[in-house]
Amino acid sequence: MTYSSCFKNRMKIAGFMTIALVAAGTTLASIGGGGGSVPGRMTGGGSIISNGLRVTHGFTLNCDVTKSPQNLQVNWNRNRFHLEQLNTASCSNDPSINAEQPAAPFNTFTGSGVGRFNGVSGATIDVVFTDAGEPGLNDLAVYTIRDADGNLILTASGNLNKGNQQAHNP
Repeated sequence: MTYSSCFKNRMKIAGFMTIALVAAGTTLASIGGGGGSVPGRMTGGGSIISNGLRVTHGFTLNCDVTKSPQNLQVNWNRNRFHLEQLNTASCSNDPSINAEQPAAPFNTFTGSGVGRFNGVSGATIDVVFTDAGEPGLNDLAVYTIRDADGNLILTASGNLNKGNQQAHNP
């Protein structure tokens, strides 16, 4: 299974759970801190090359959307996305990824949120970040960004060519 199909499947599962919980009158924040399957946070930064385009990012993201900080910035071709609100977050452990040390209960962060694209609020982002050990060259970054009108602005994915992403215990 490729990471892009894995990302789509995770988003479909998360969407199903949200519908089921809303129908039952339960909010995500009331069942495990905003939908994160395990506690913790992921930090990191670096760059990927996707279809010849260099995309850089830096972040501190908690598995619980109610905790702070929730910071993410993505830059490419003189464009910038800055996260204003993290709406969904899920931290899970993919057994095919060995994050090595330091040990954390997860190695994959999946989330979505709203932010500013080139200074204009209302843009959206879906992300997947993995921690596949040191020095970070096997860590994966996946981004899909849409502007406030829903137009696709960026879709990029790849292993880091520079940088590192690190899963942390709570």
